[in-house]
Amino acid sequence: MTLAILFVPLNAVLLSVSLGQRAESPDPRMRISSVDAVAYLDSVLWLQLLIAVIAVLAATGESGGRIGASFLAVPTRLPVLGAKVIVVGLVSFGIGVVGATAGQLLPHLLLSGTGVAYAADPADVFRGAISSGAYMGLIAAISLAIAVVAGNLIVALLVPLALFTIVPSVIASFGGELGSRISGYFPTIAGRTALSAAENPGGLDSTTGFLVMLAWAVLAVVGAGLRYRFADA
Repeated sequence: MTLAILFVPLNAVLLSVSLGQRAESPDPRMRISSVDAVAYLDSVLWLQLLIAVIAVLAATGESGGRIGASFLAVPTRLPVLGAKVIVVGLVSFGIGVVGATAGQLLPHLLLSGTGVAYAADPADVFRGAISSGAYMGLIAAISLAIAVVAGNLIVALLVPLALFTIVPSVIASFGGELGSRISGYFPTIAGRTALSAAENPGGLDSTTGFLVMLAWAVLAVVGAGLRYRFADA
């Protein structure tokens, strides 16, 4: 958990140090005169893999006989699922907010006096922090729900990681223009519109992209609810 919180700030330190060193390079082509705060949110897209693993472990930690204790305490299964989604989602939201805030504020200190201008409007920093938190929370909810549906630790780890990274790239690479547009509707590609300046291949803006990612989370949680409702734990 500590690593998850420090992941984005540590990447911000490394990027700032690299930019500061390049600013002193005798080769003008190596220098970067300015950097925006959004550049420091790219590492959030790597943090999502760690968040997915944490969420899967949270879902599978009570699998089998051990979850029976939870069902004895709360005989109705859906509140158990709801509690897991809320707790893991809020923890991931907090990790995203804290990490993104620190990751965007540290460069003010690290780039001072290096010749690299750092543009970080307070409103943009706040928006980036909240967006990062929401993104992490939805990643956690989707991963946890998939783990509940899968019911197997290995499958529960492989499916979210493939959904978040491999599958969109494969569809975009081999599906032509249509495949590229479809890839834009996958959760991570759609959700990152709020964190990155990269153009969404499906033509989604930040608001629509977030709503698409939210829809993925809702569908995944509904699927997990059906799994809890109609199948053995």
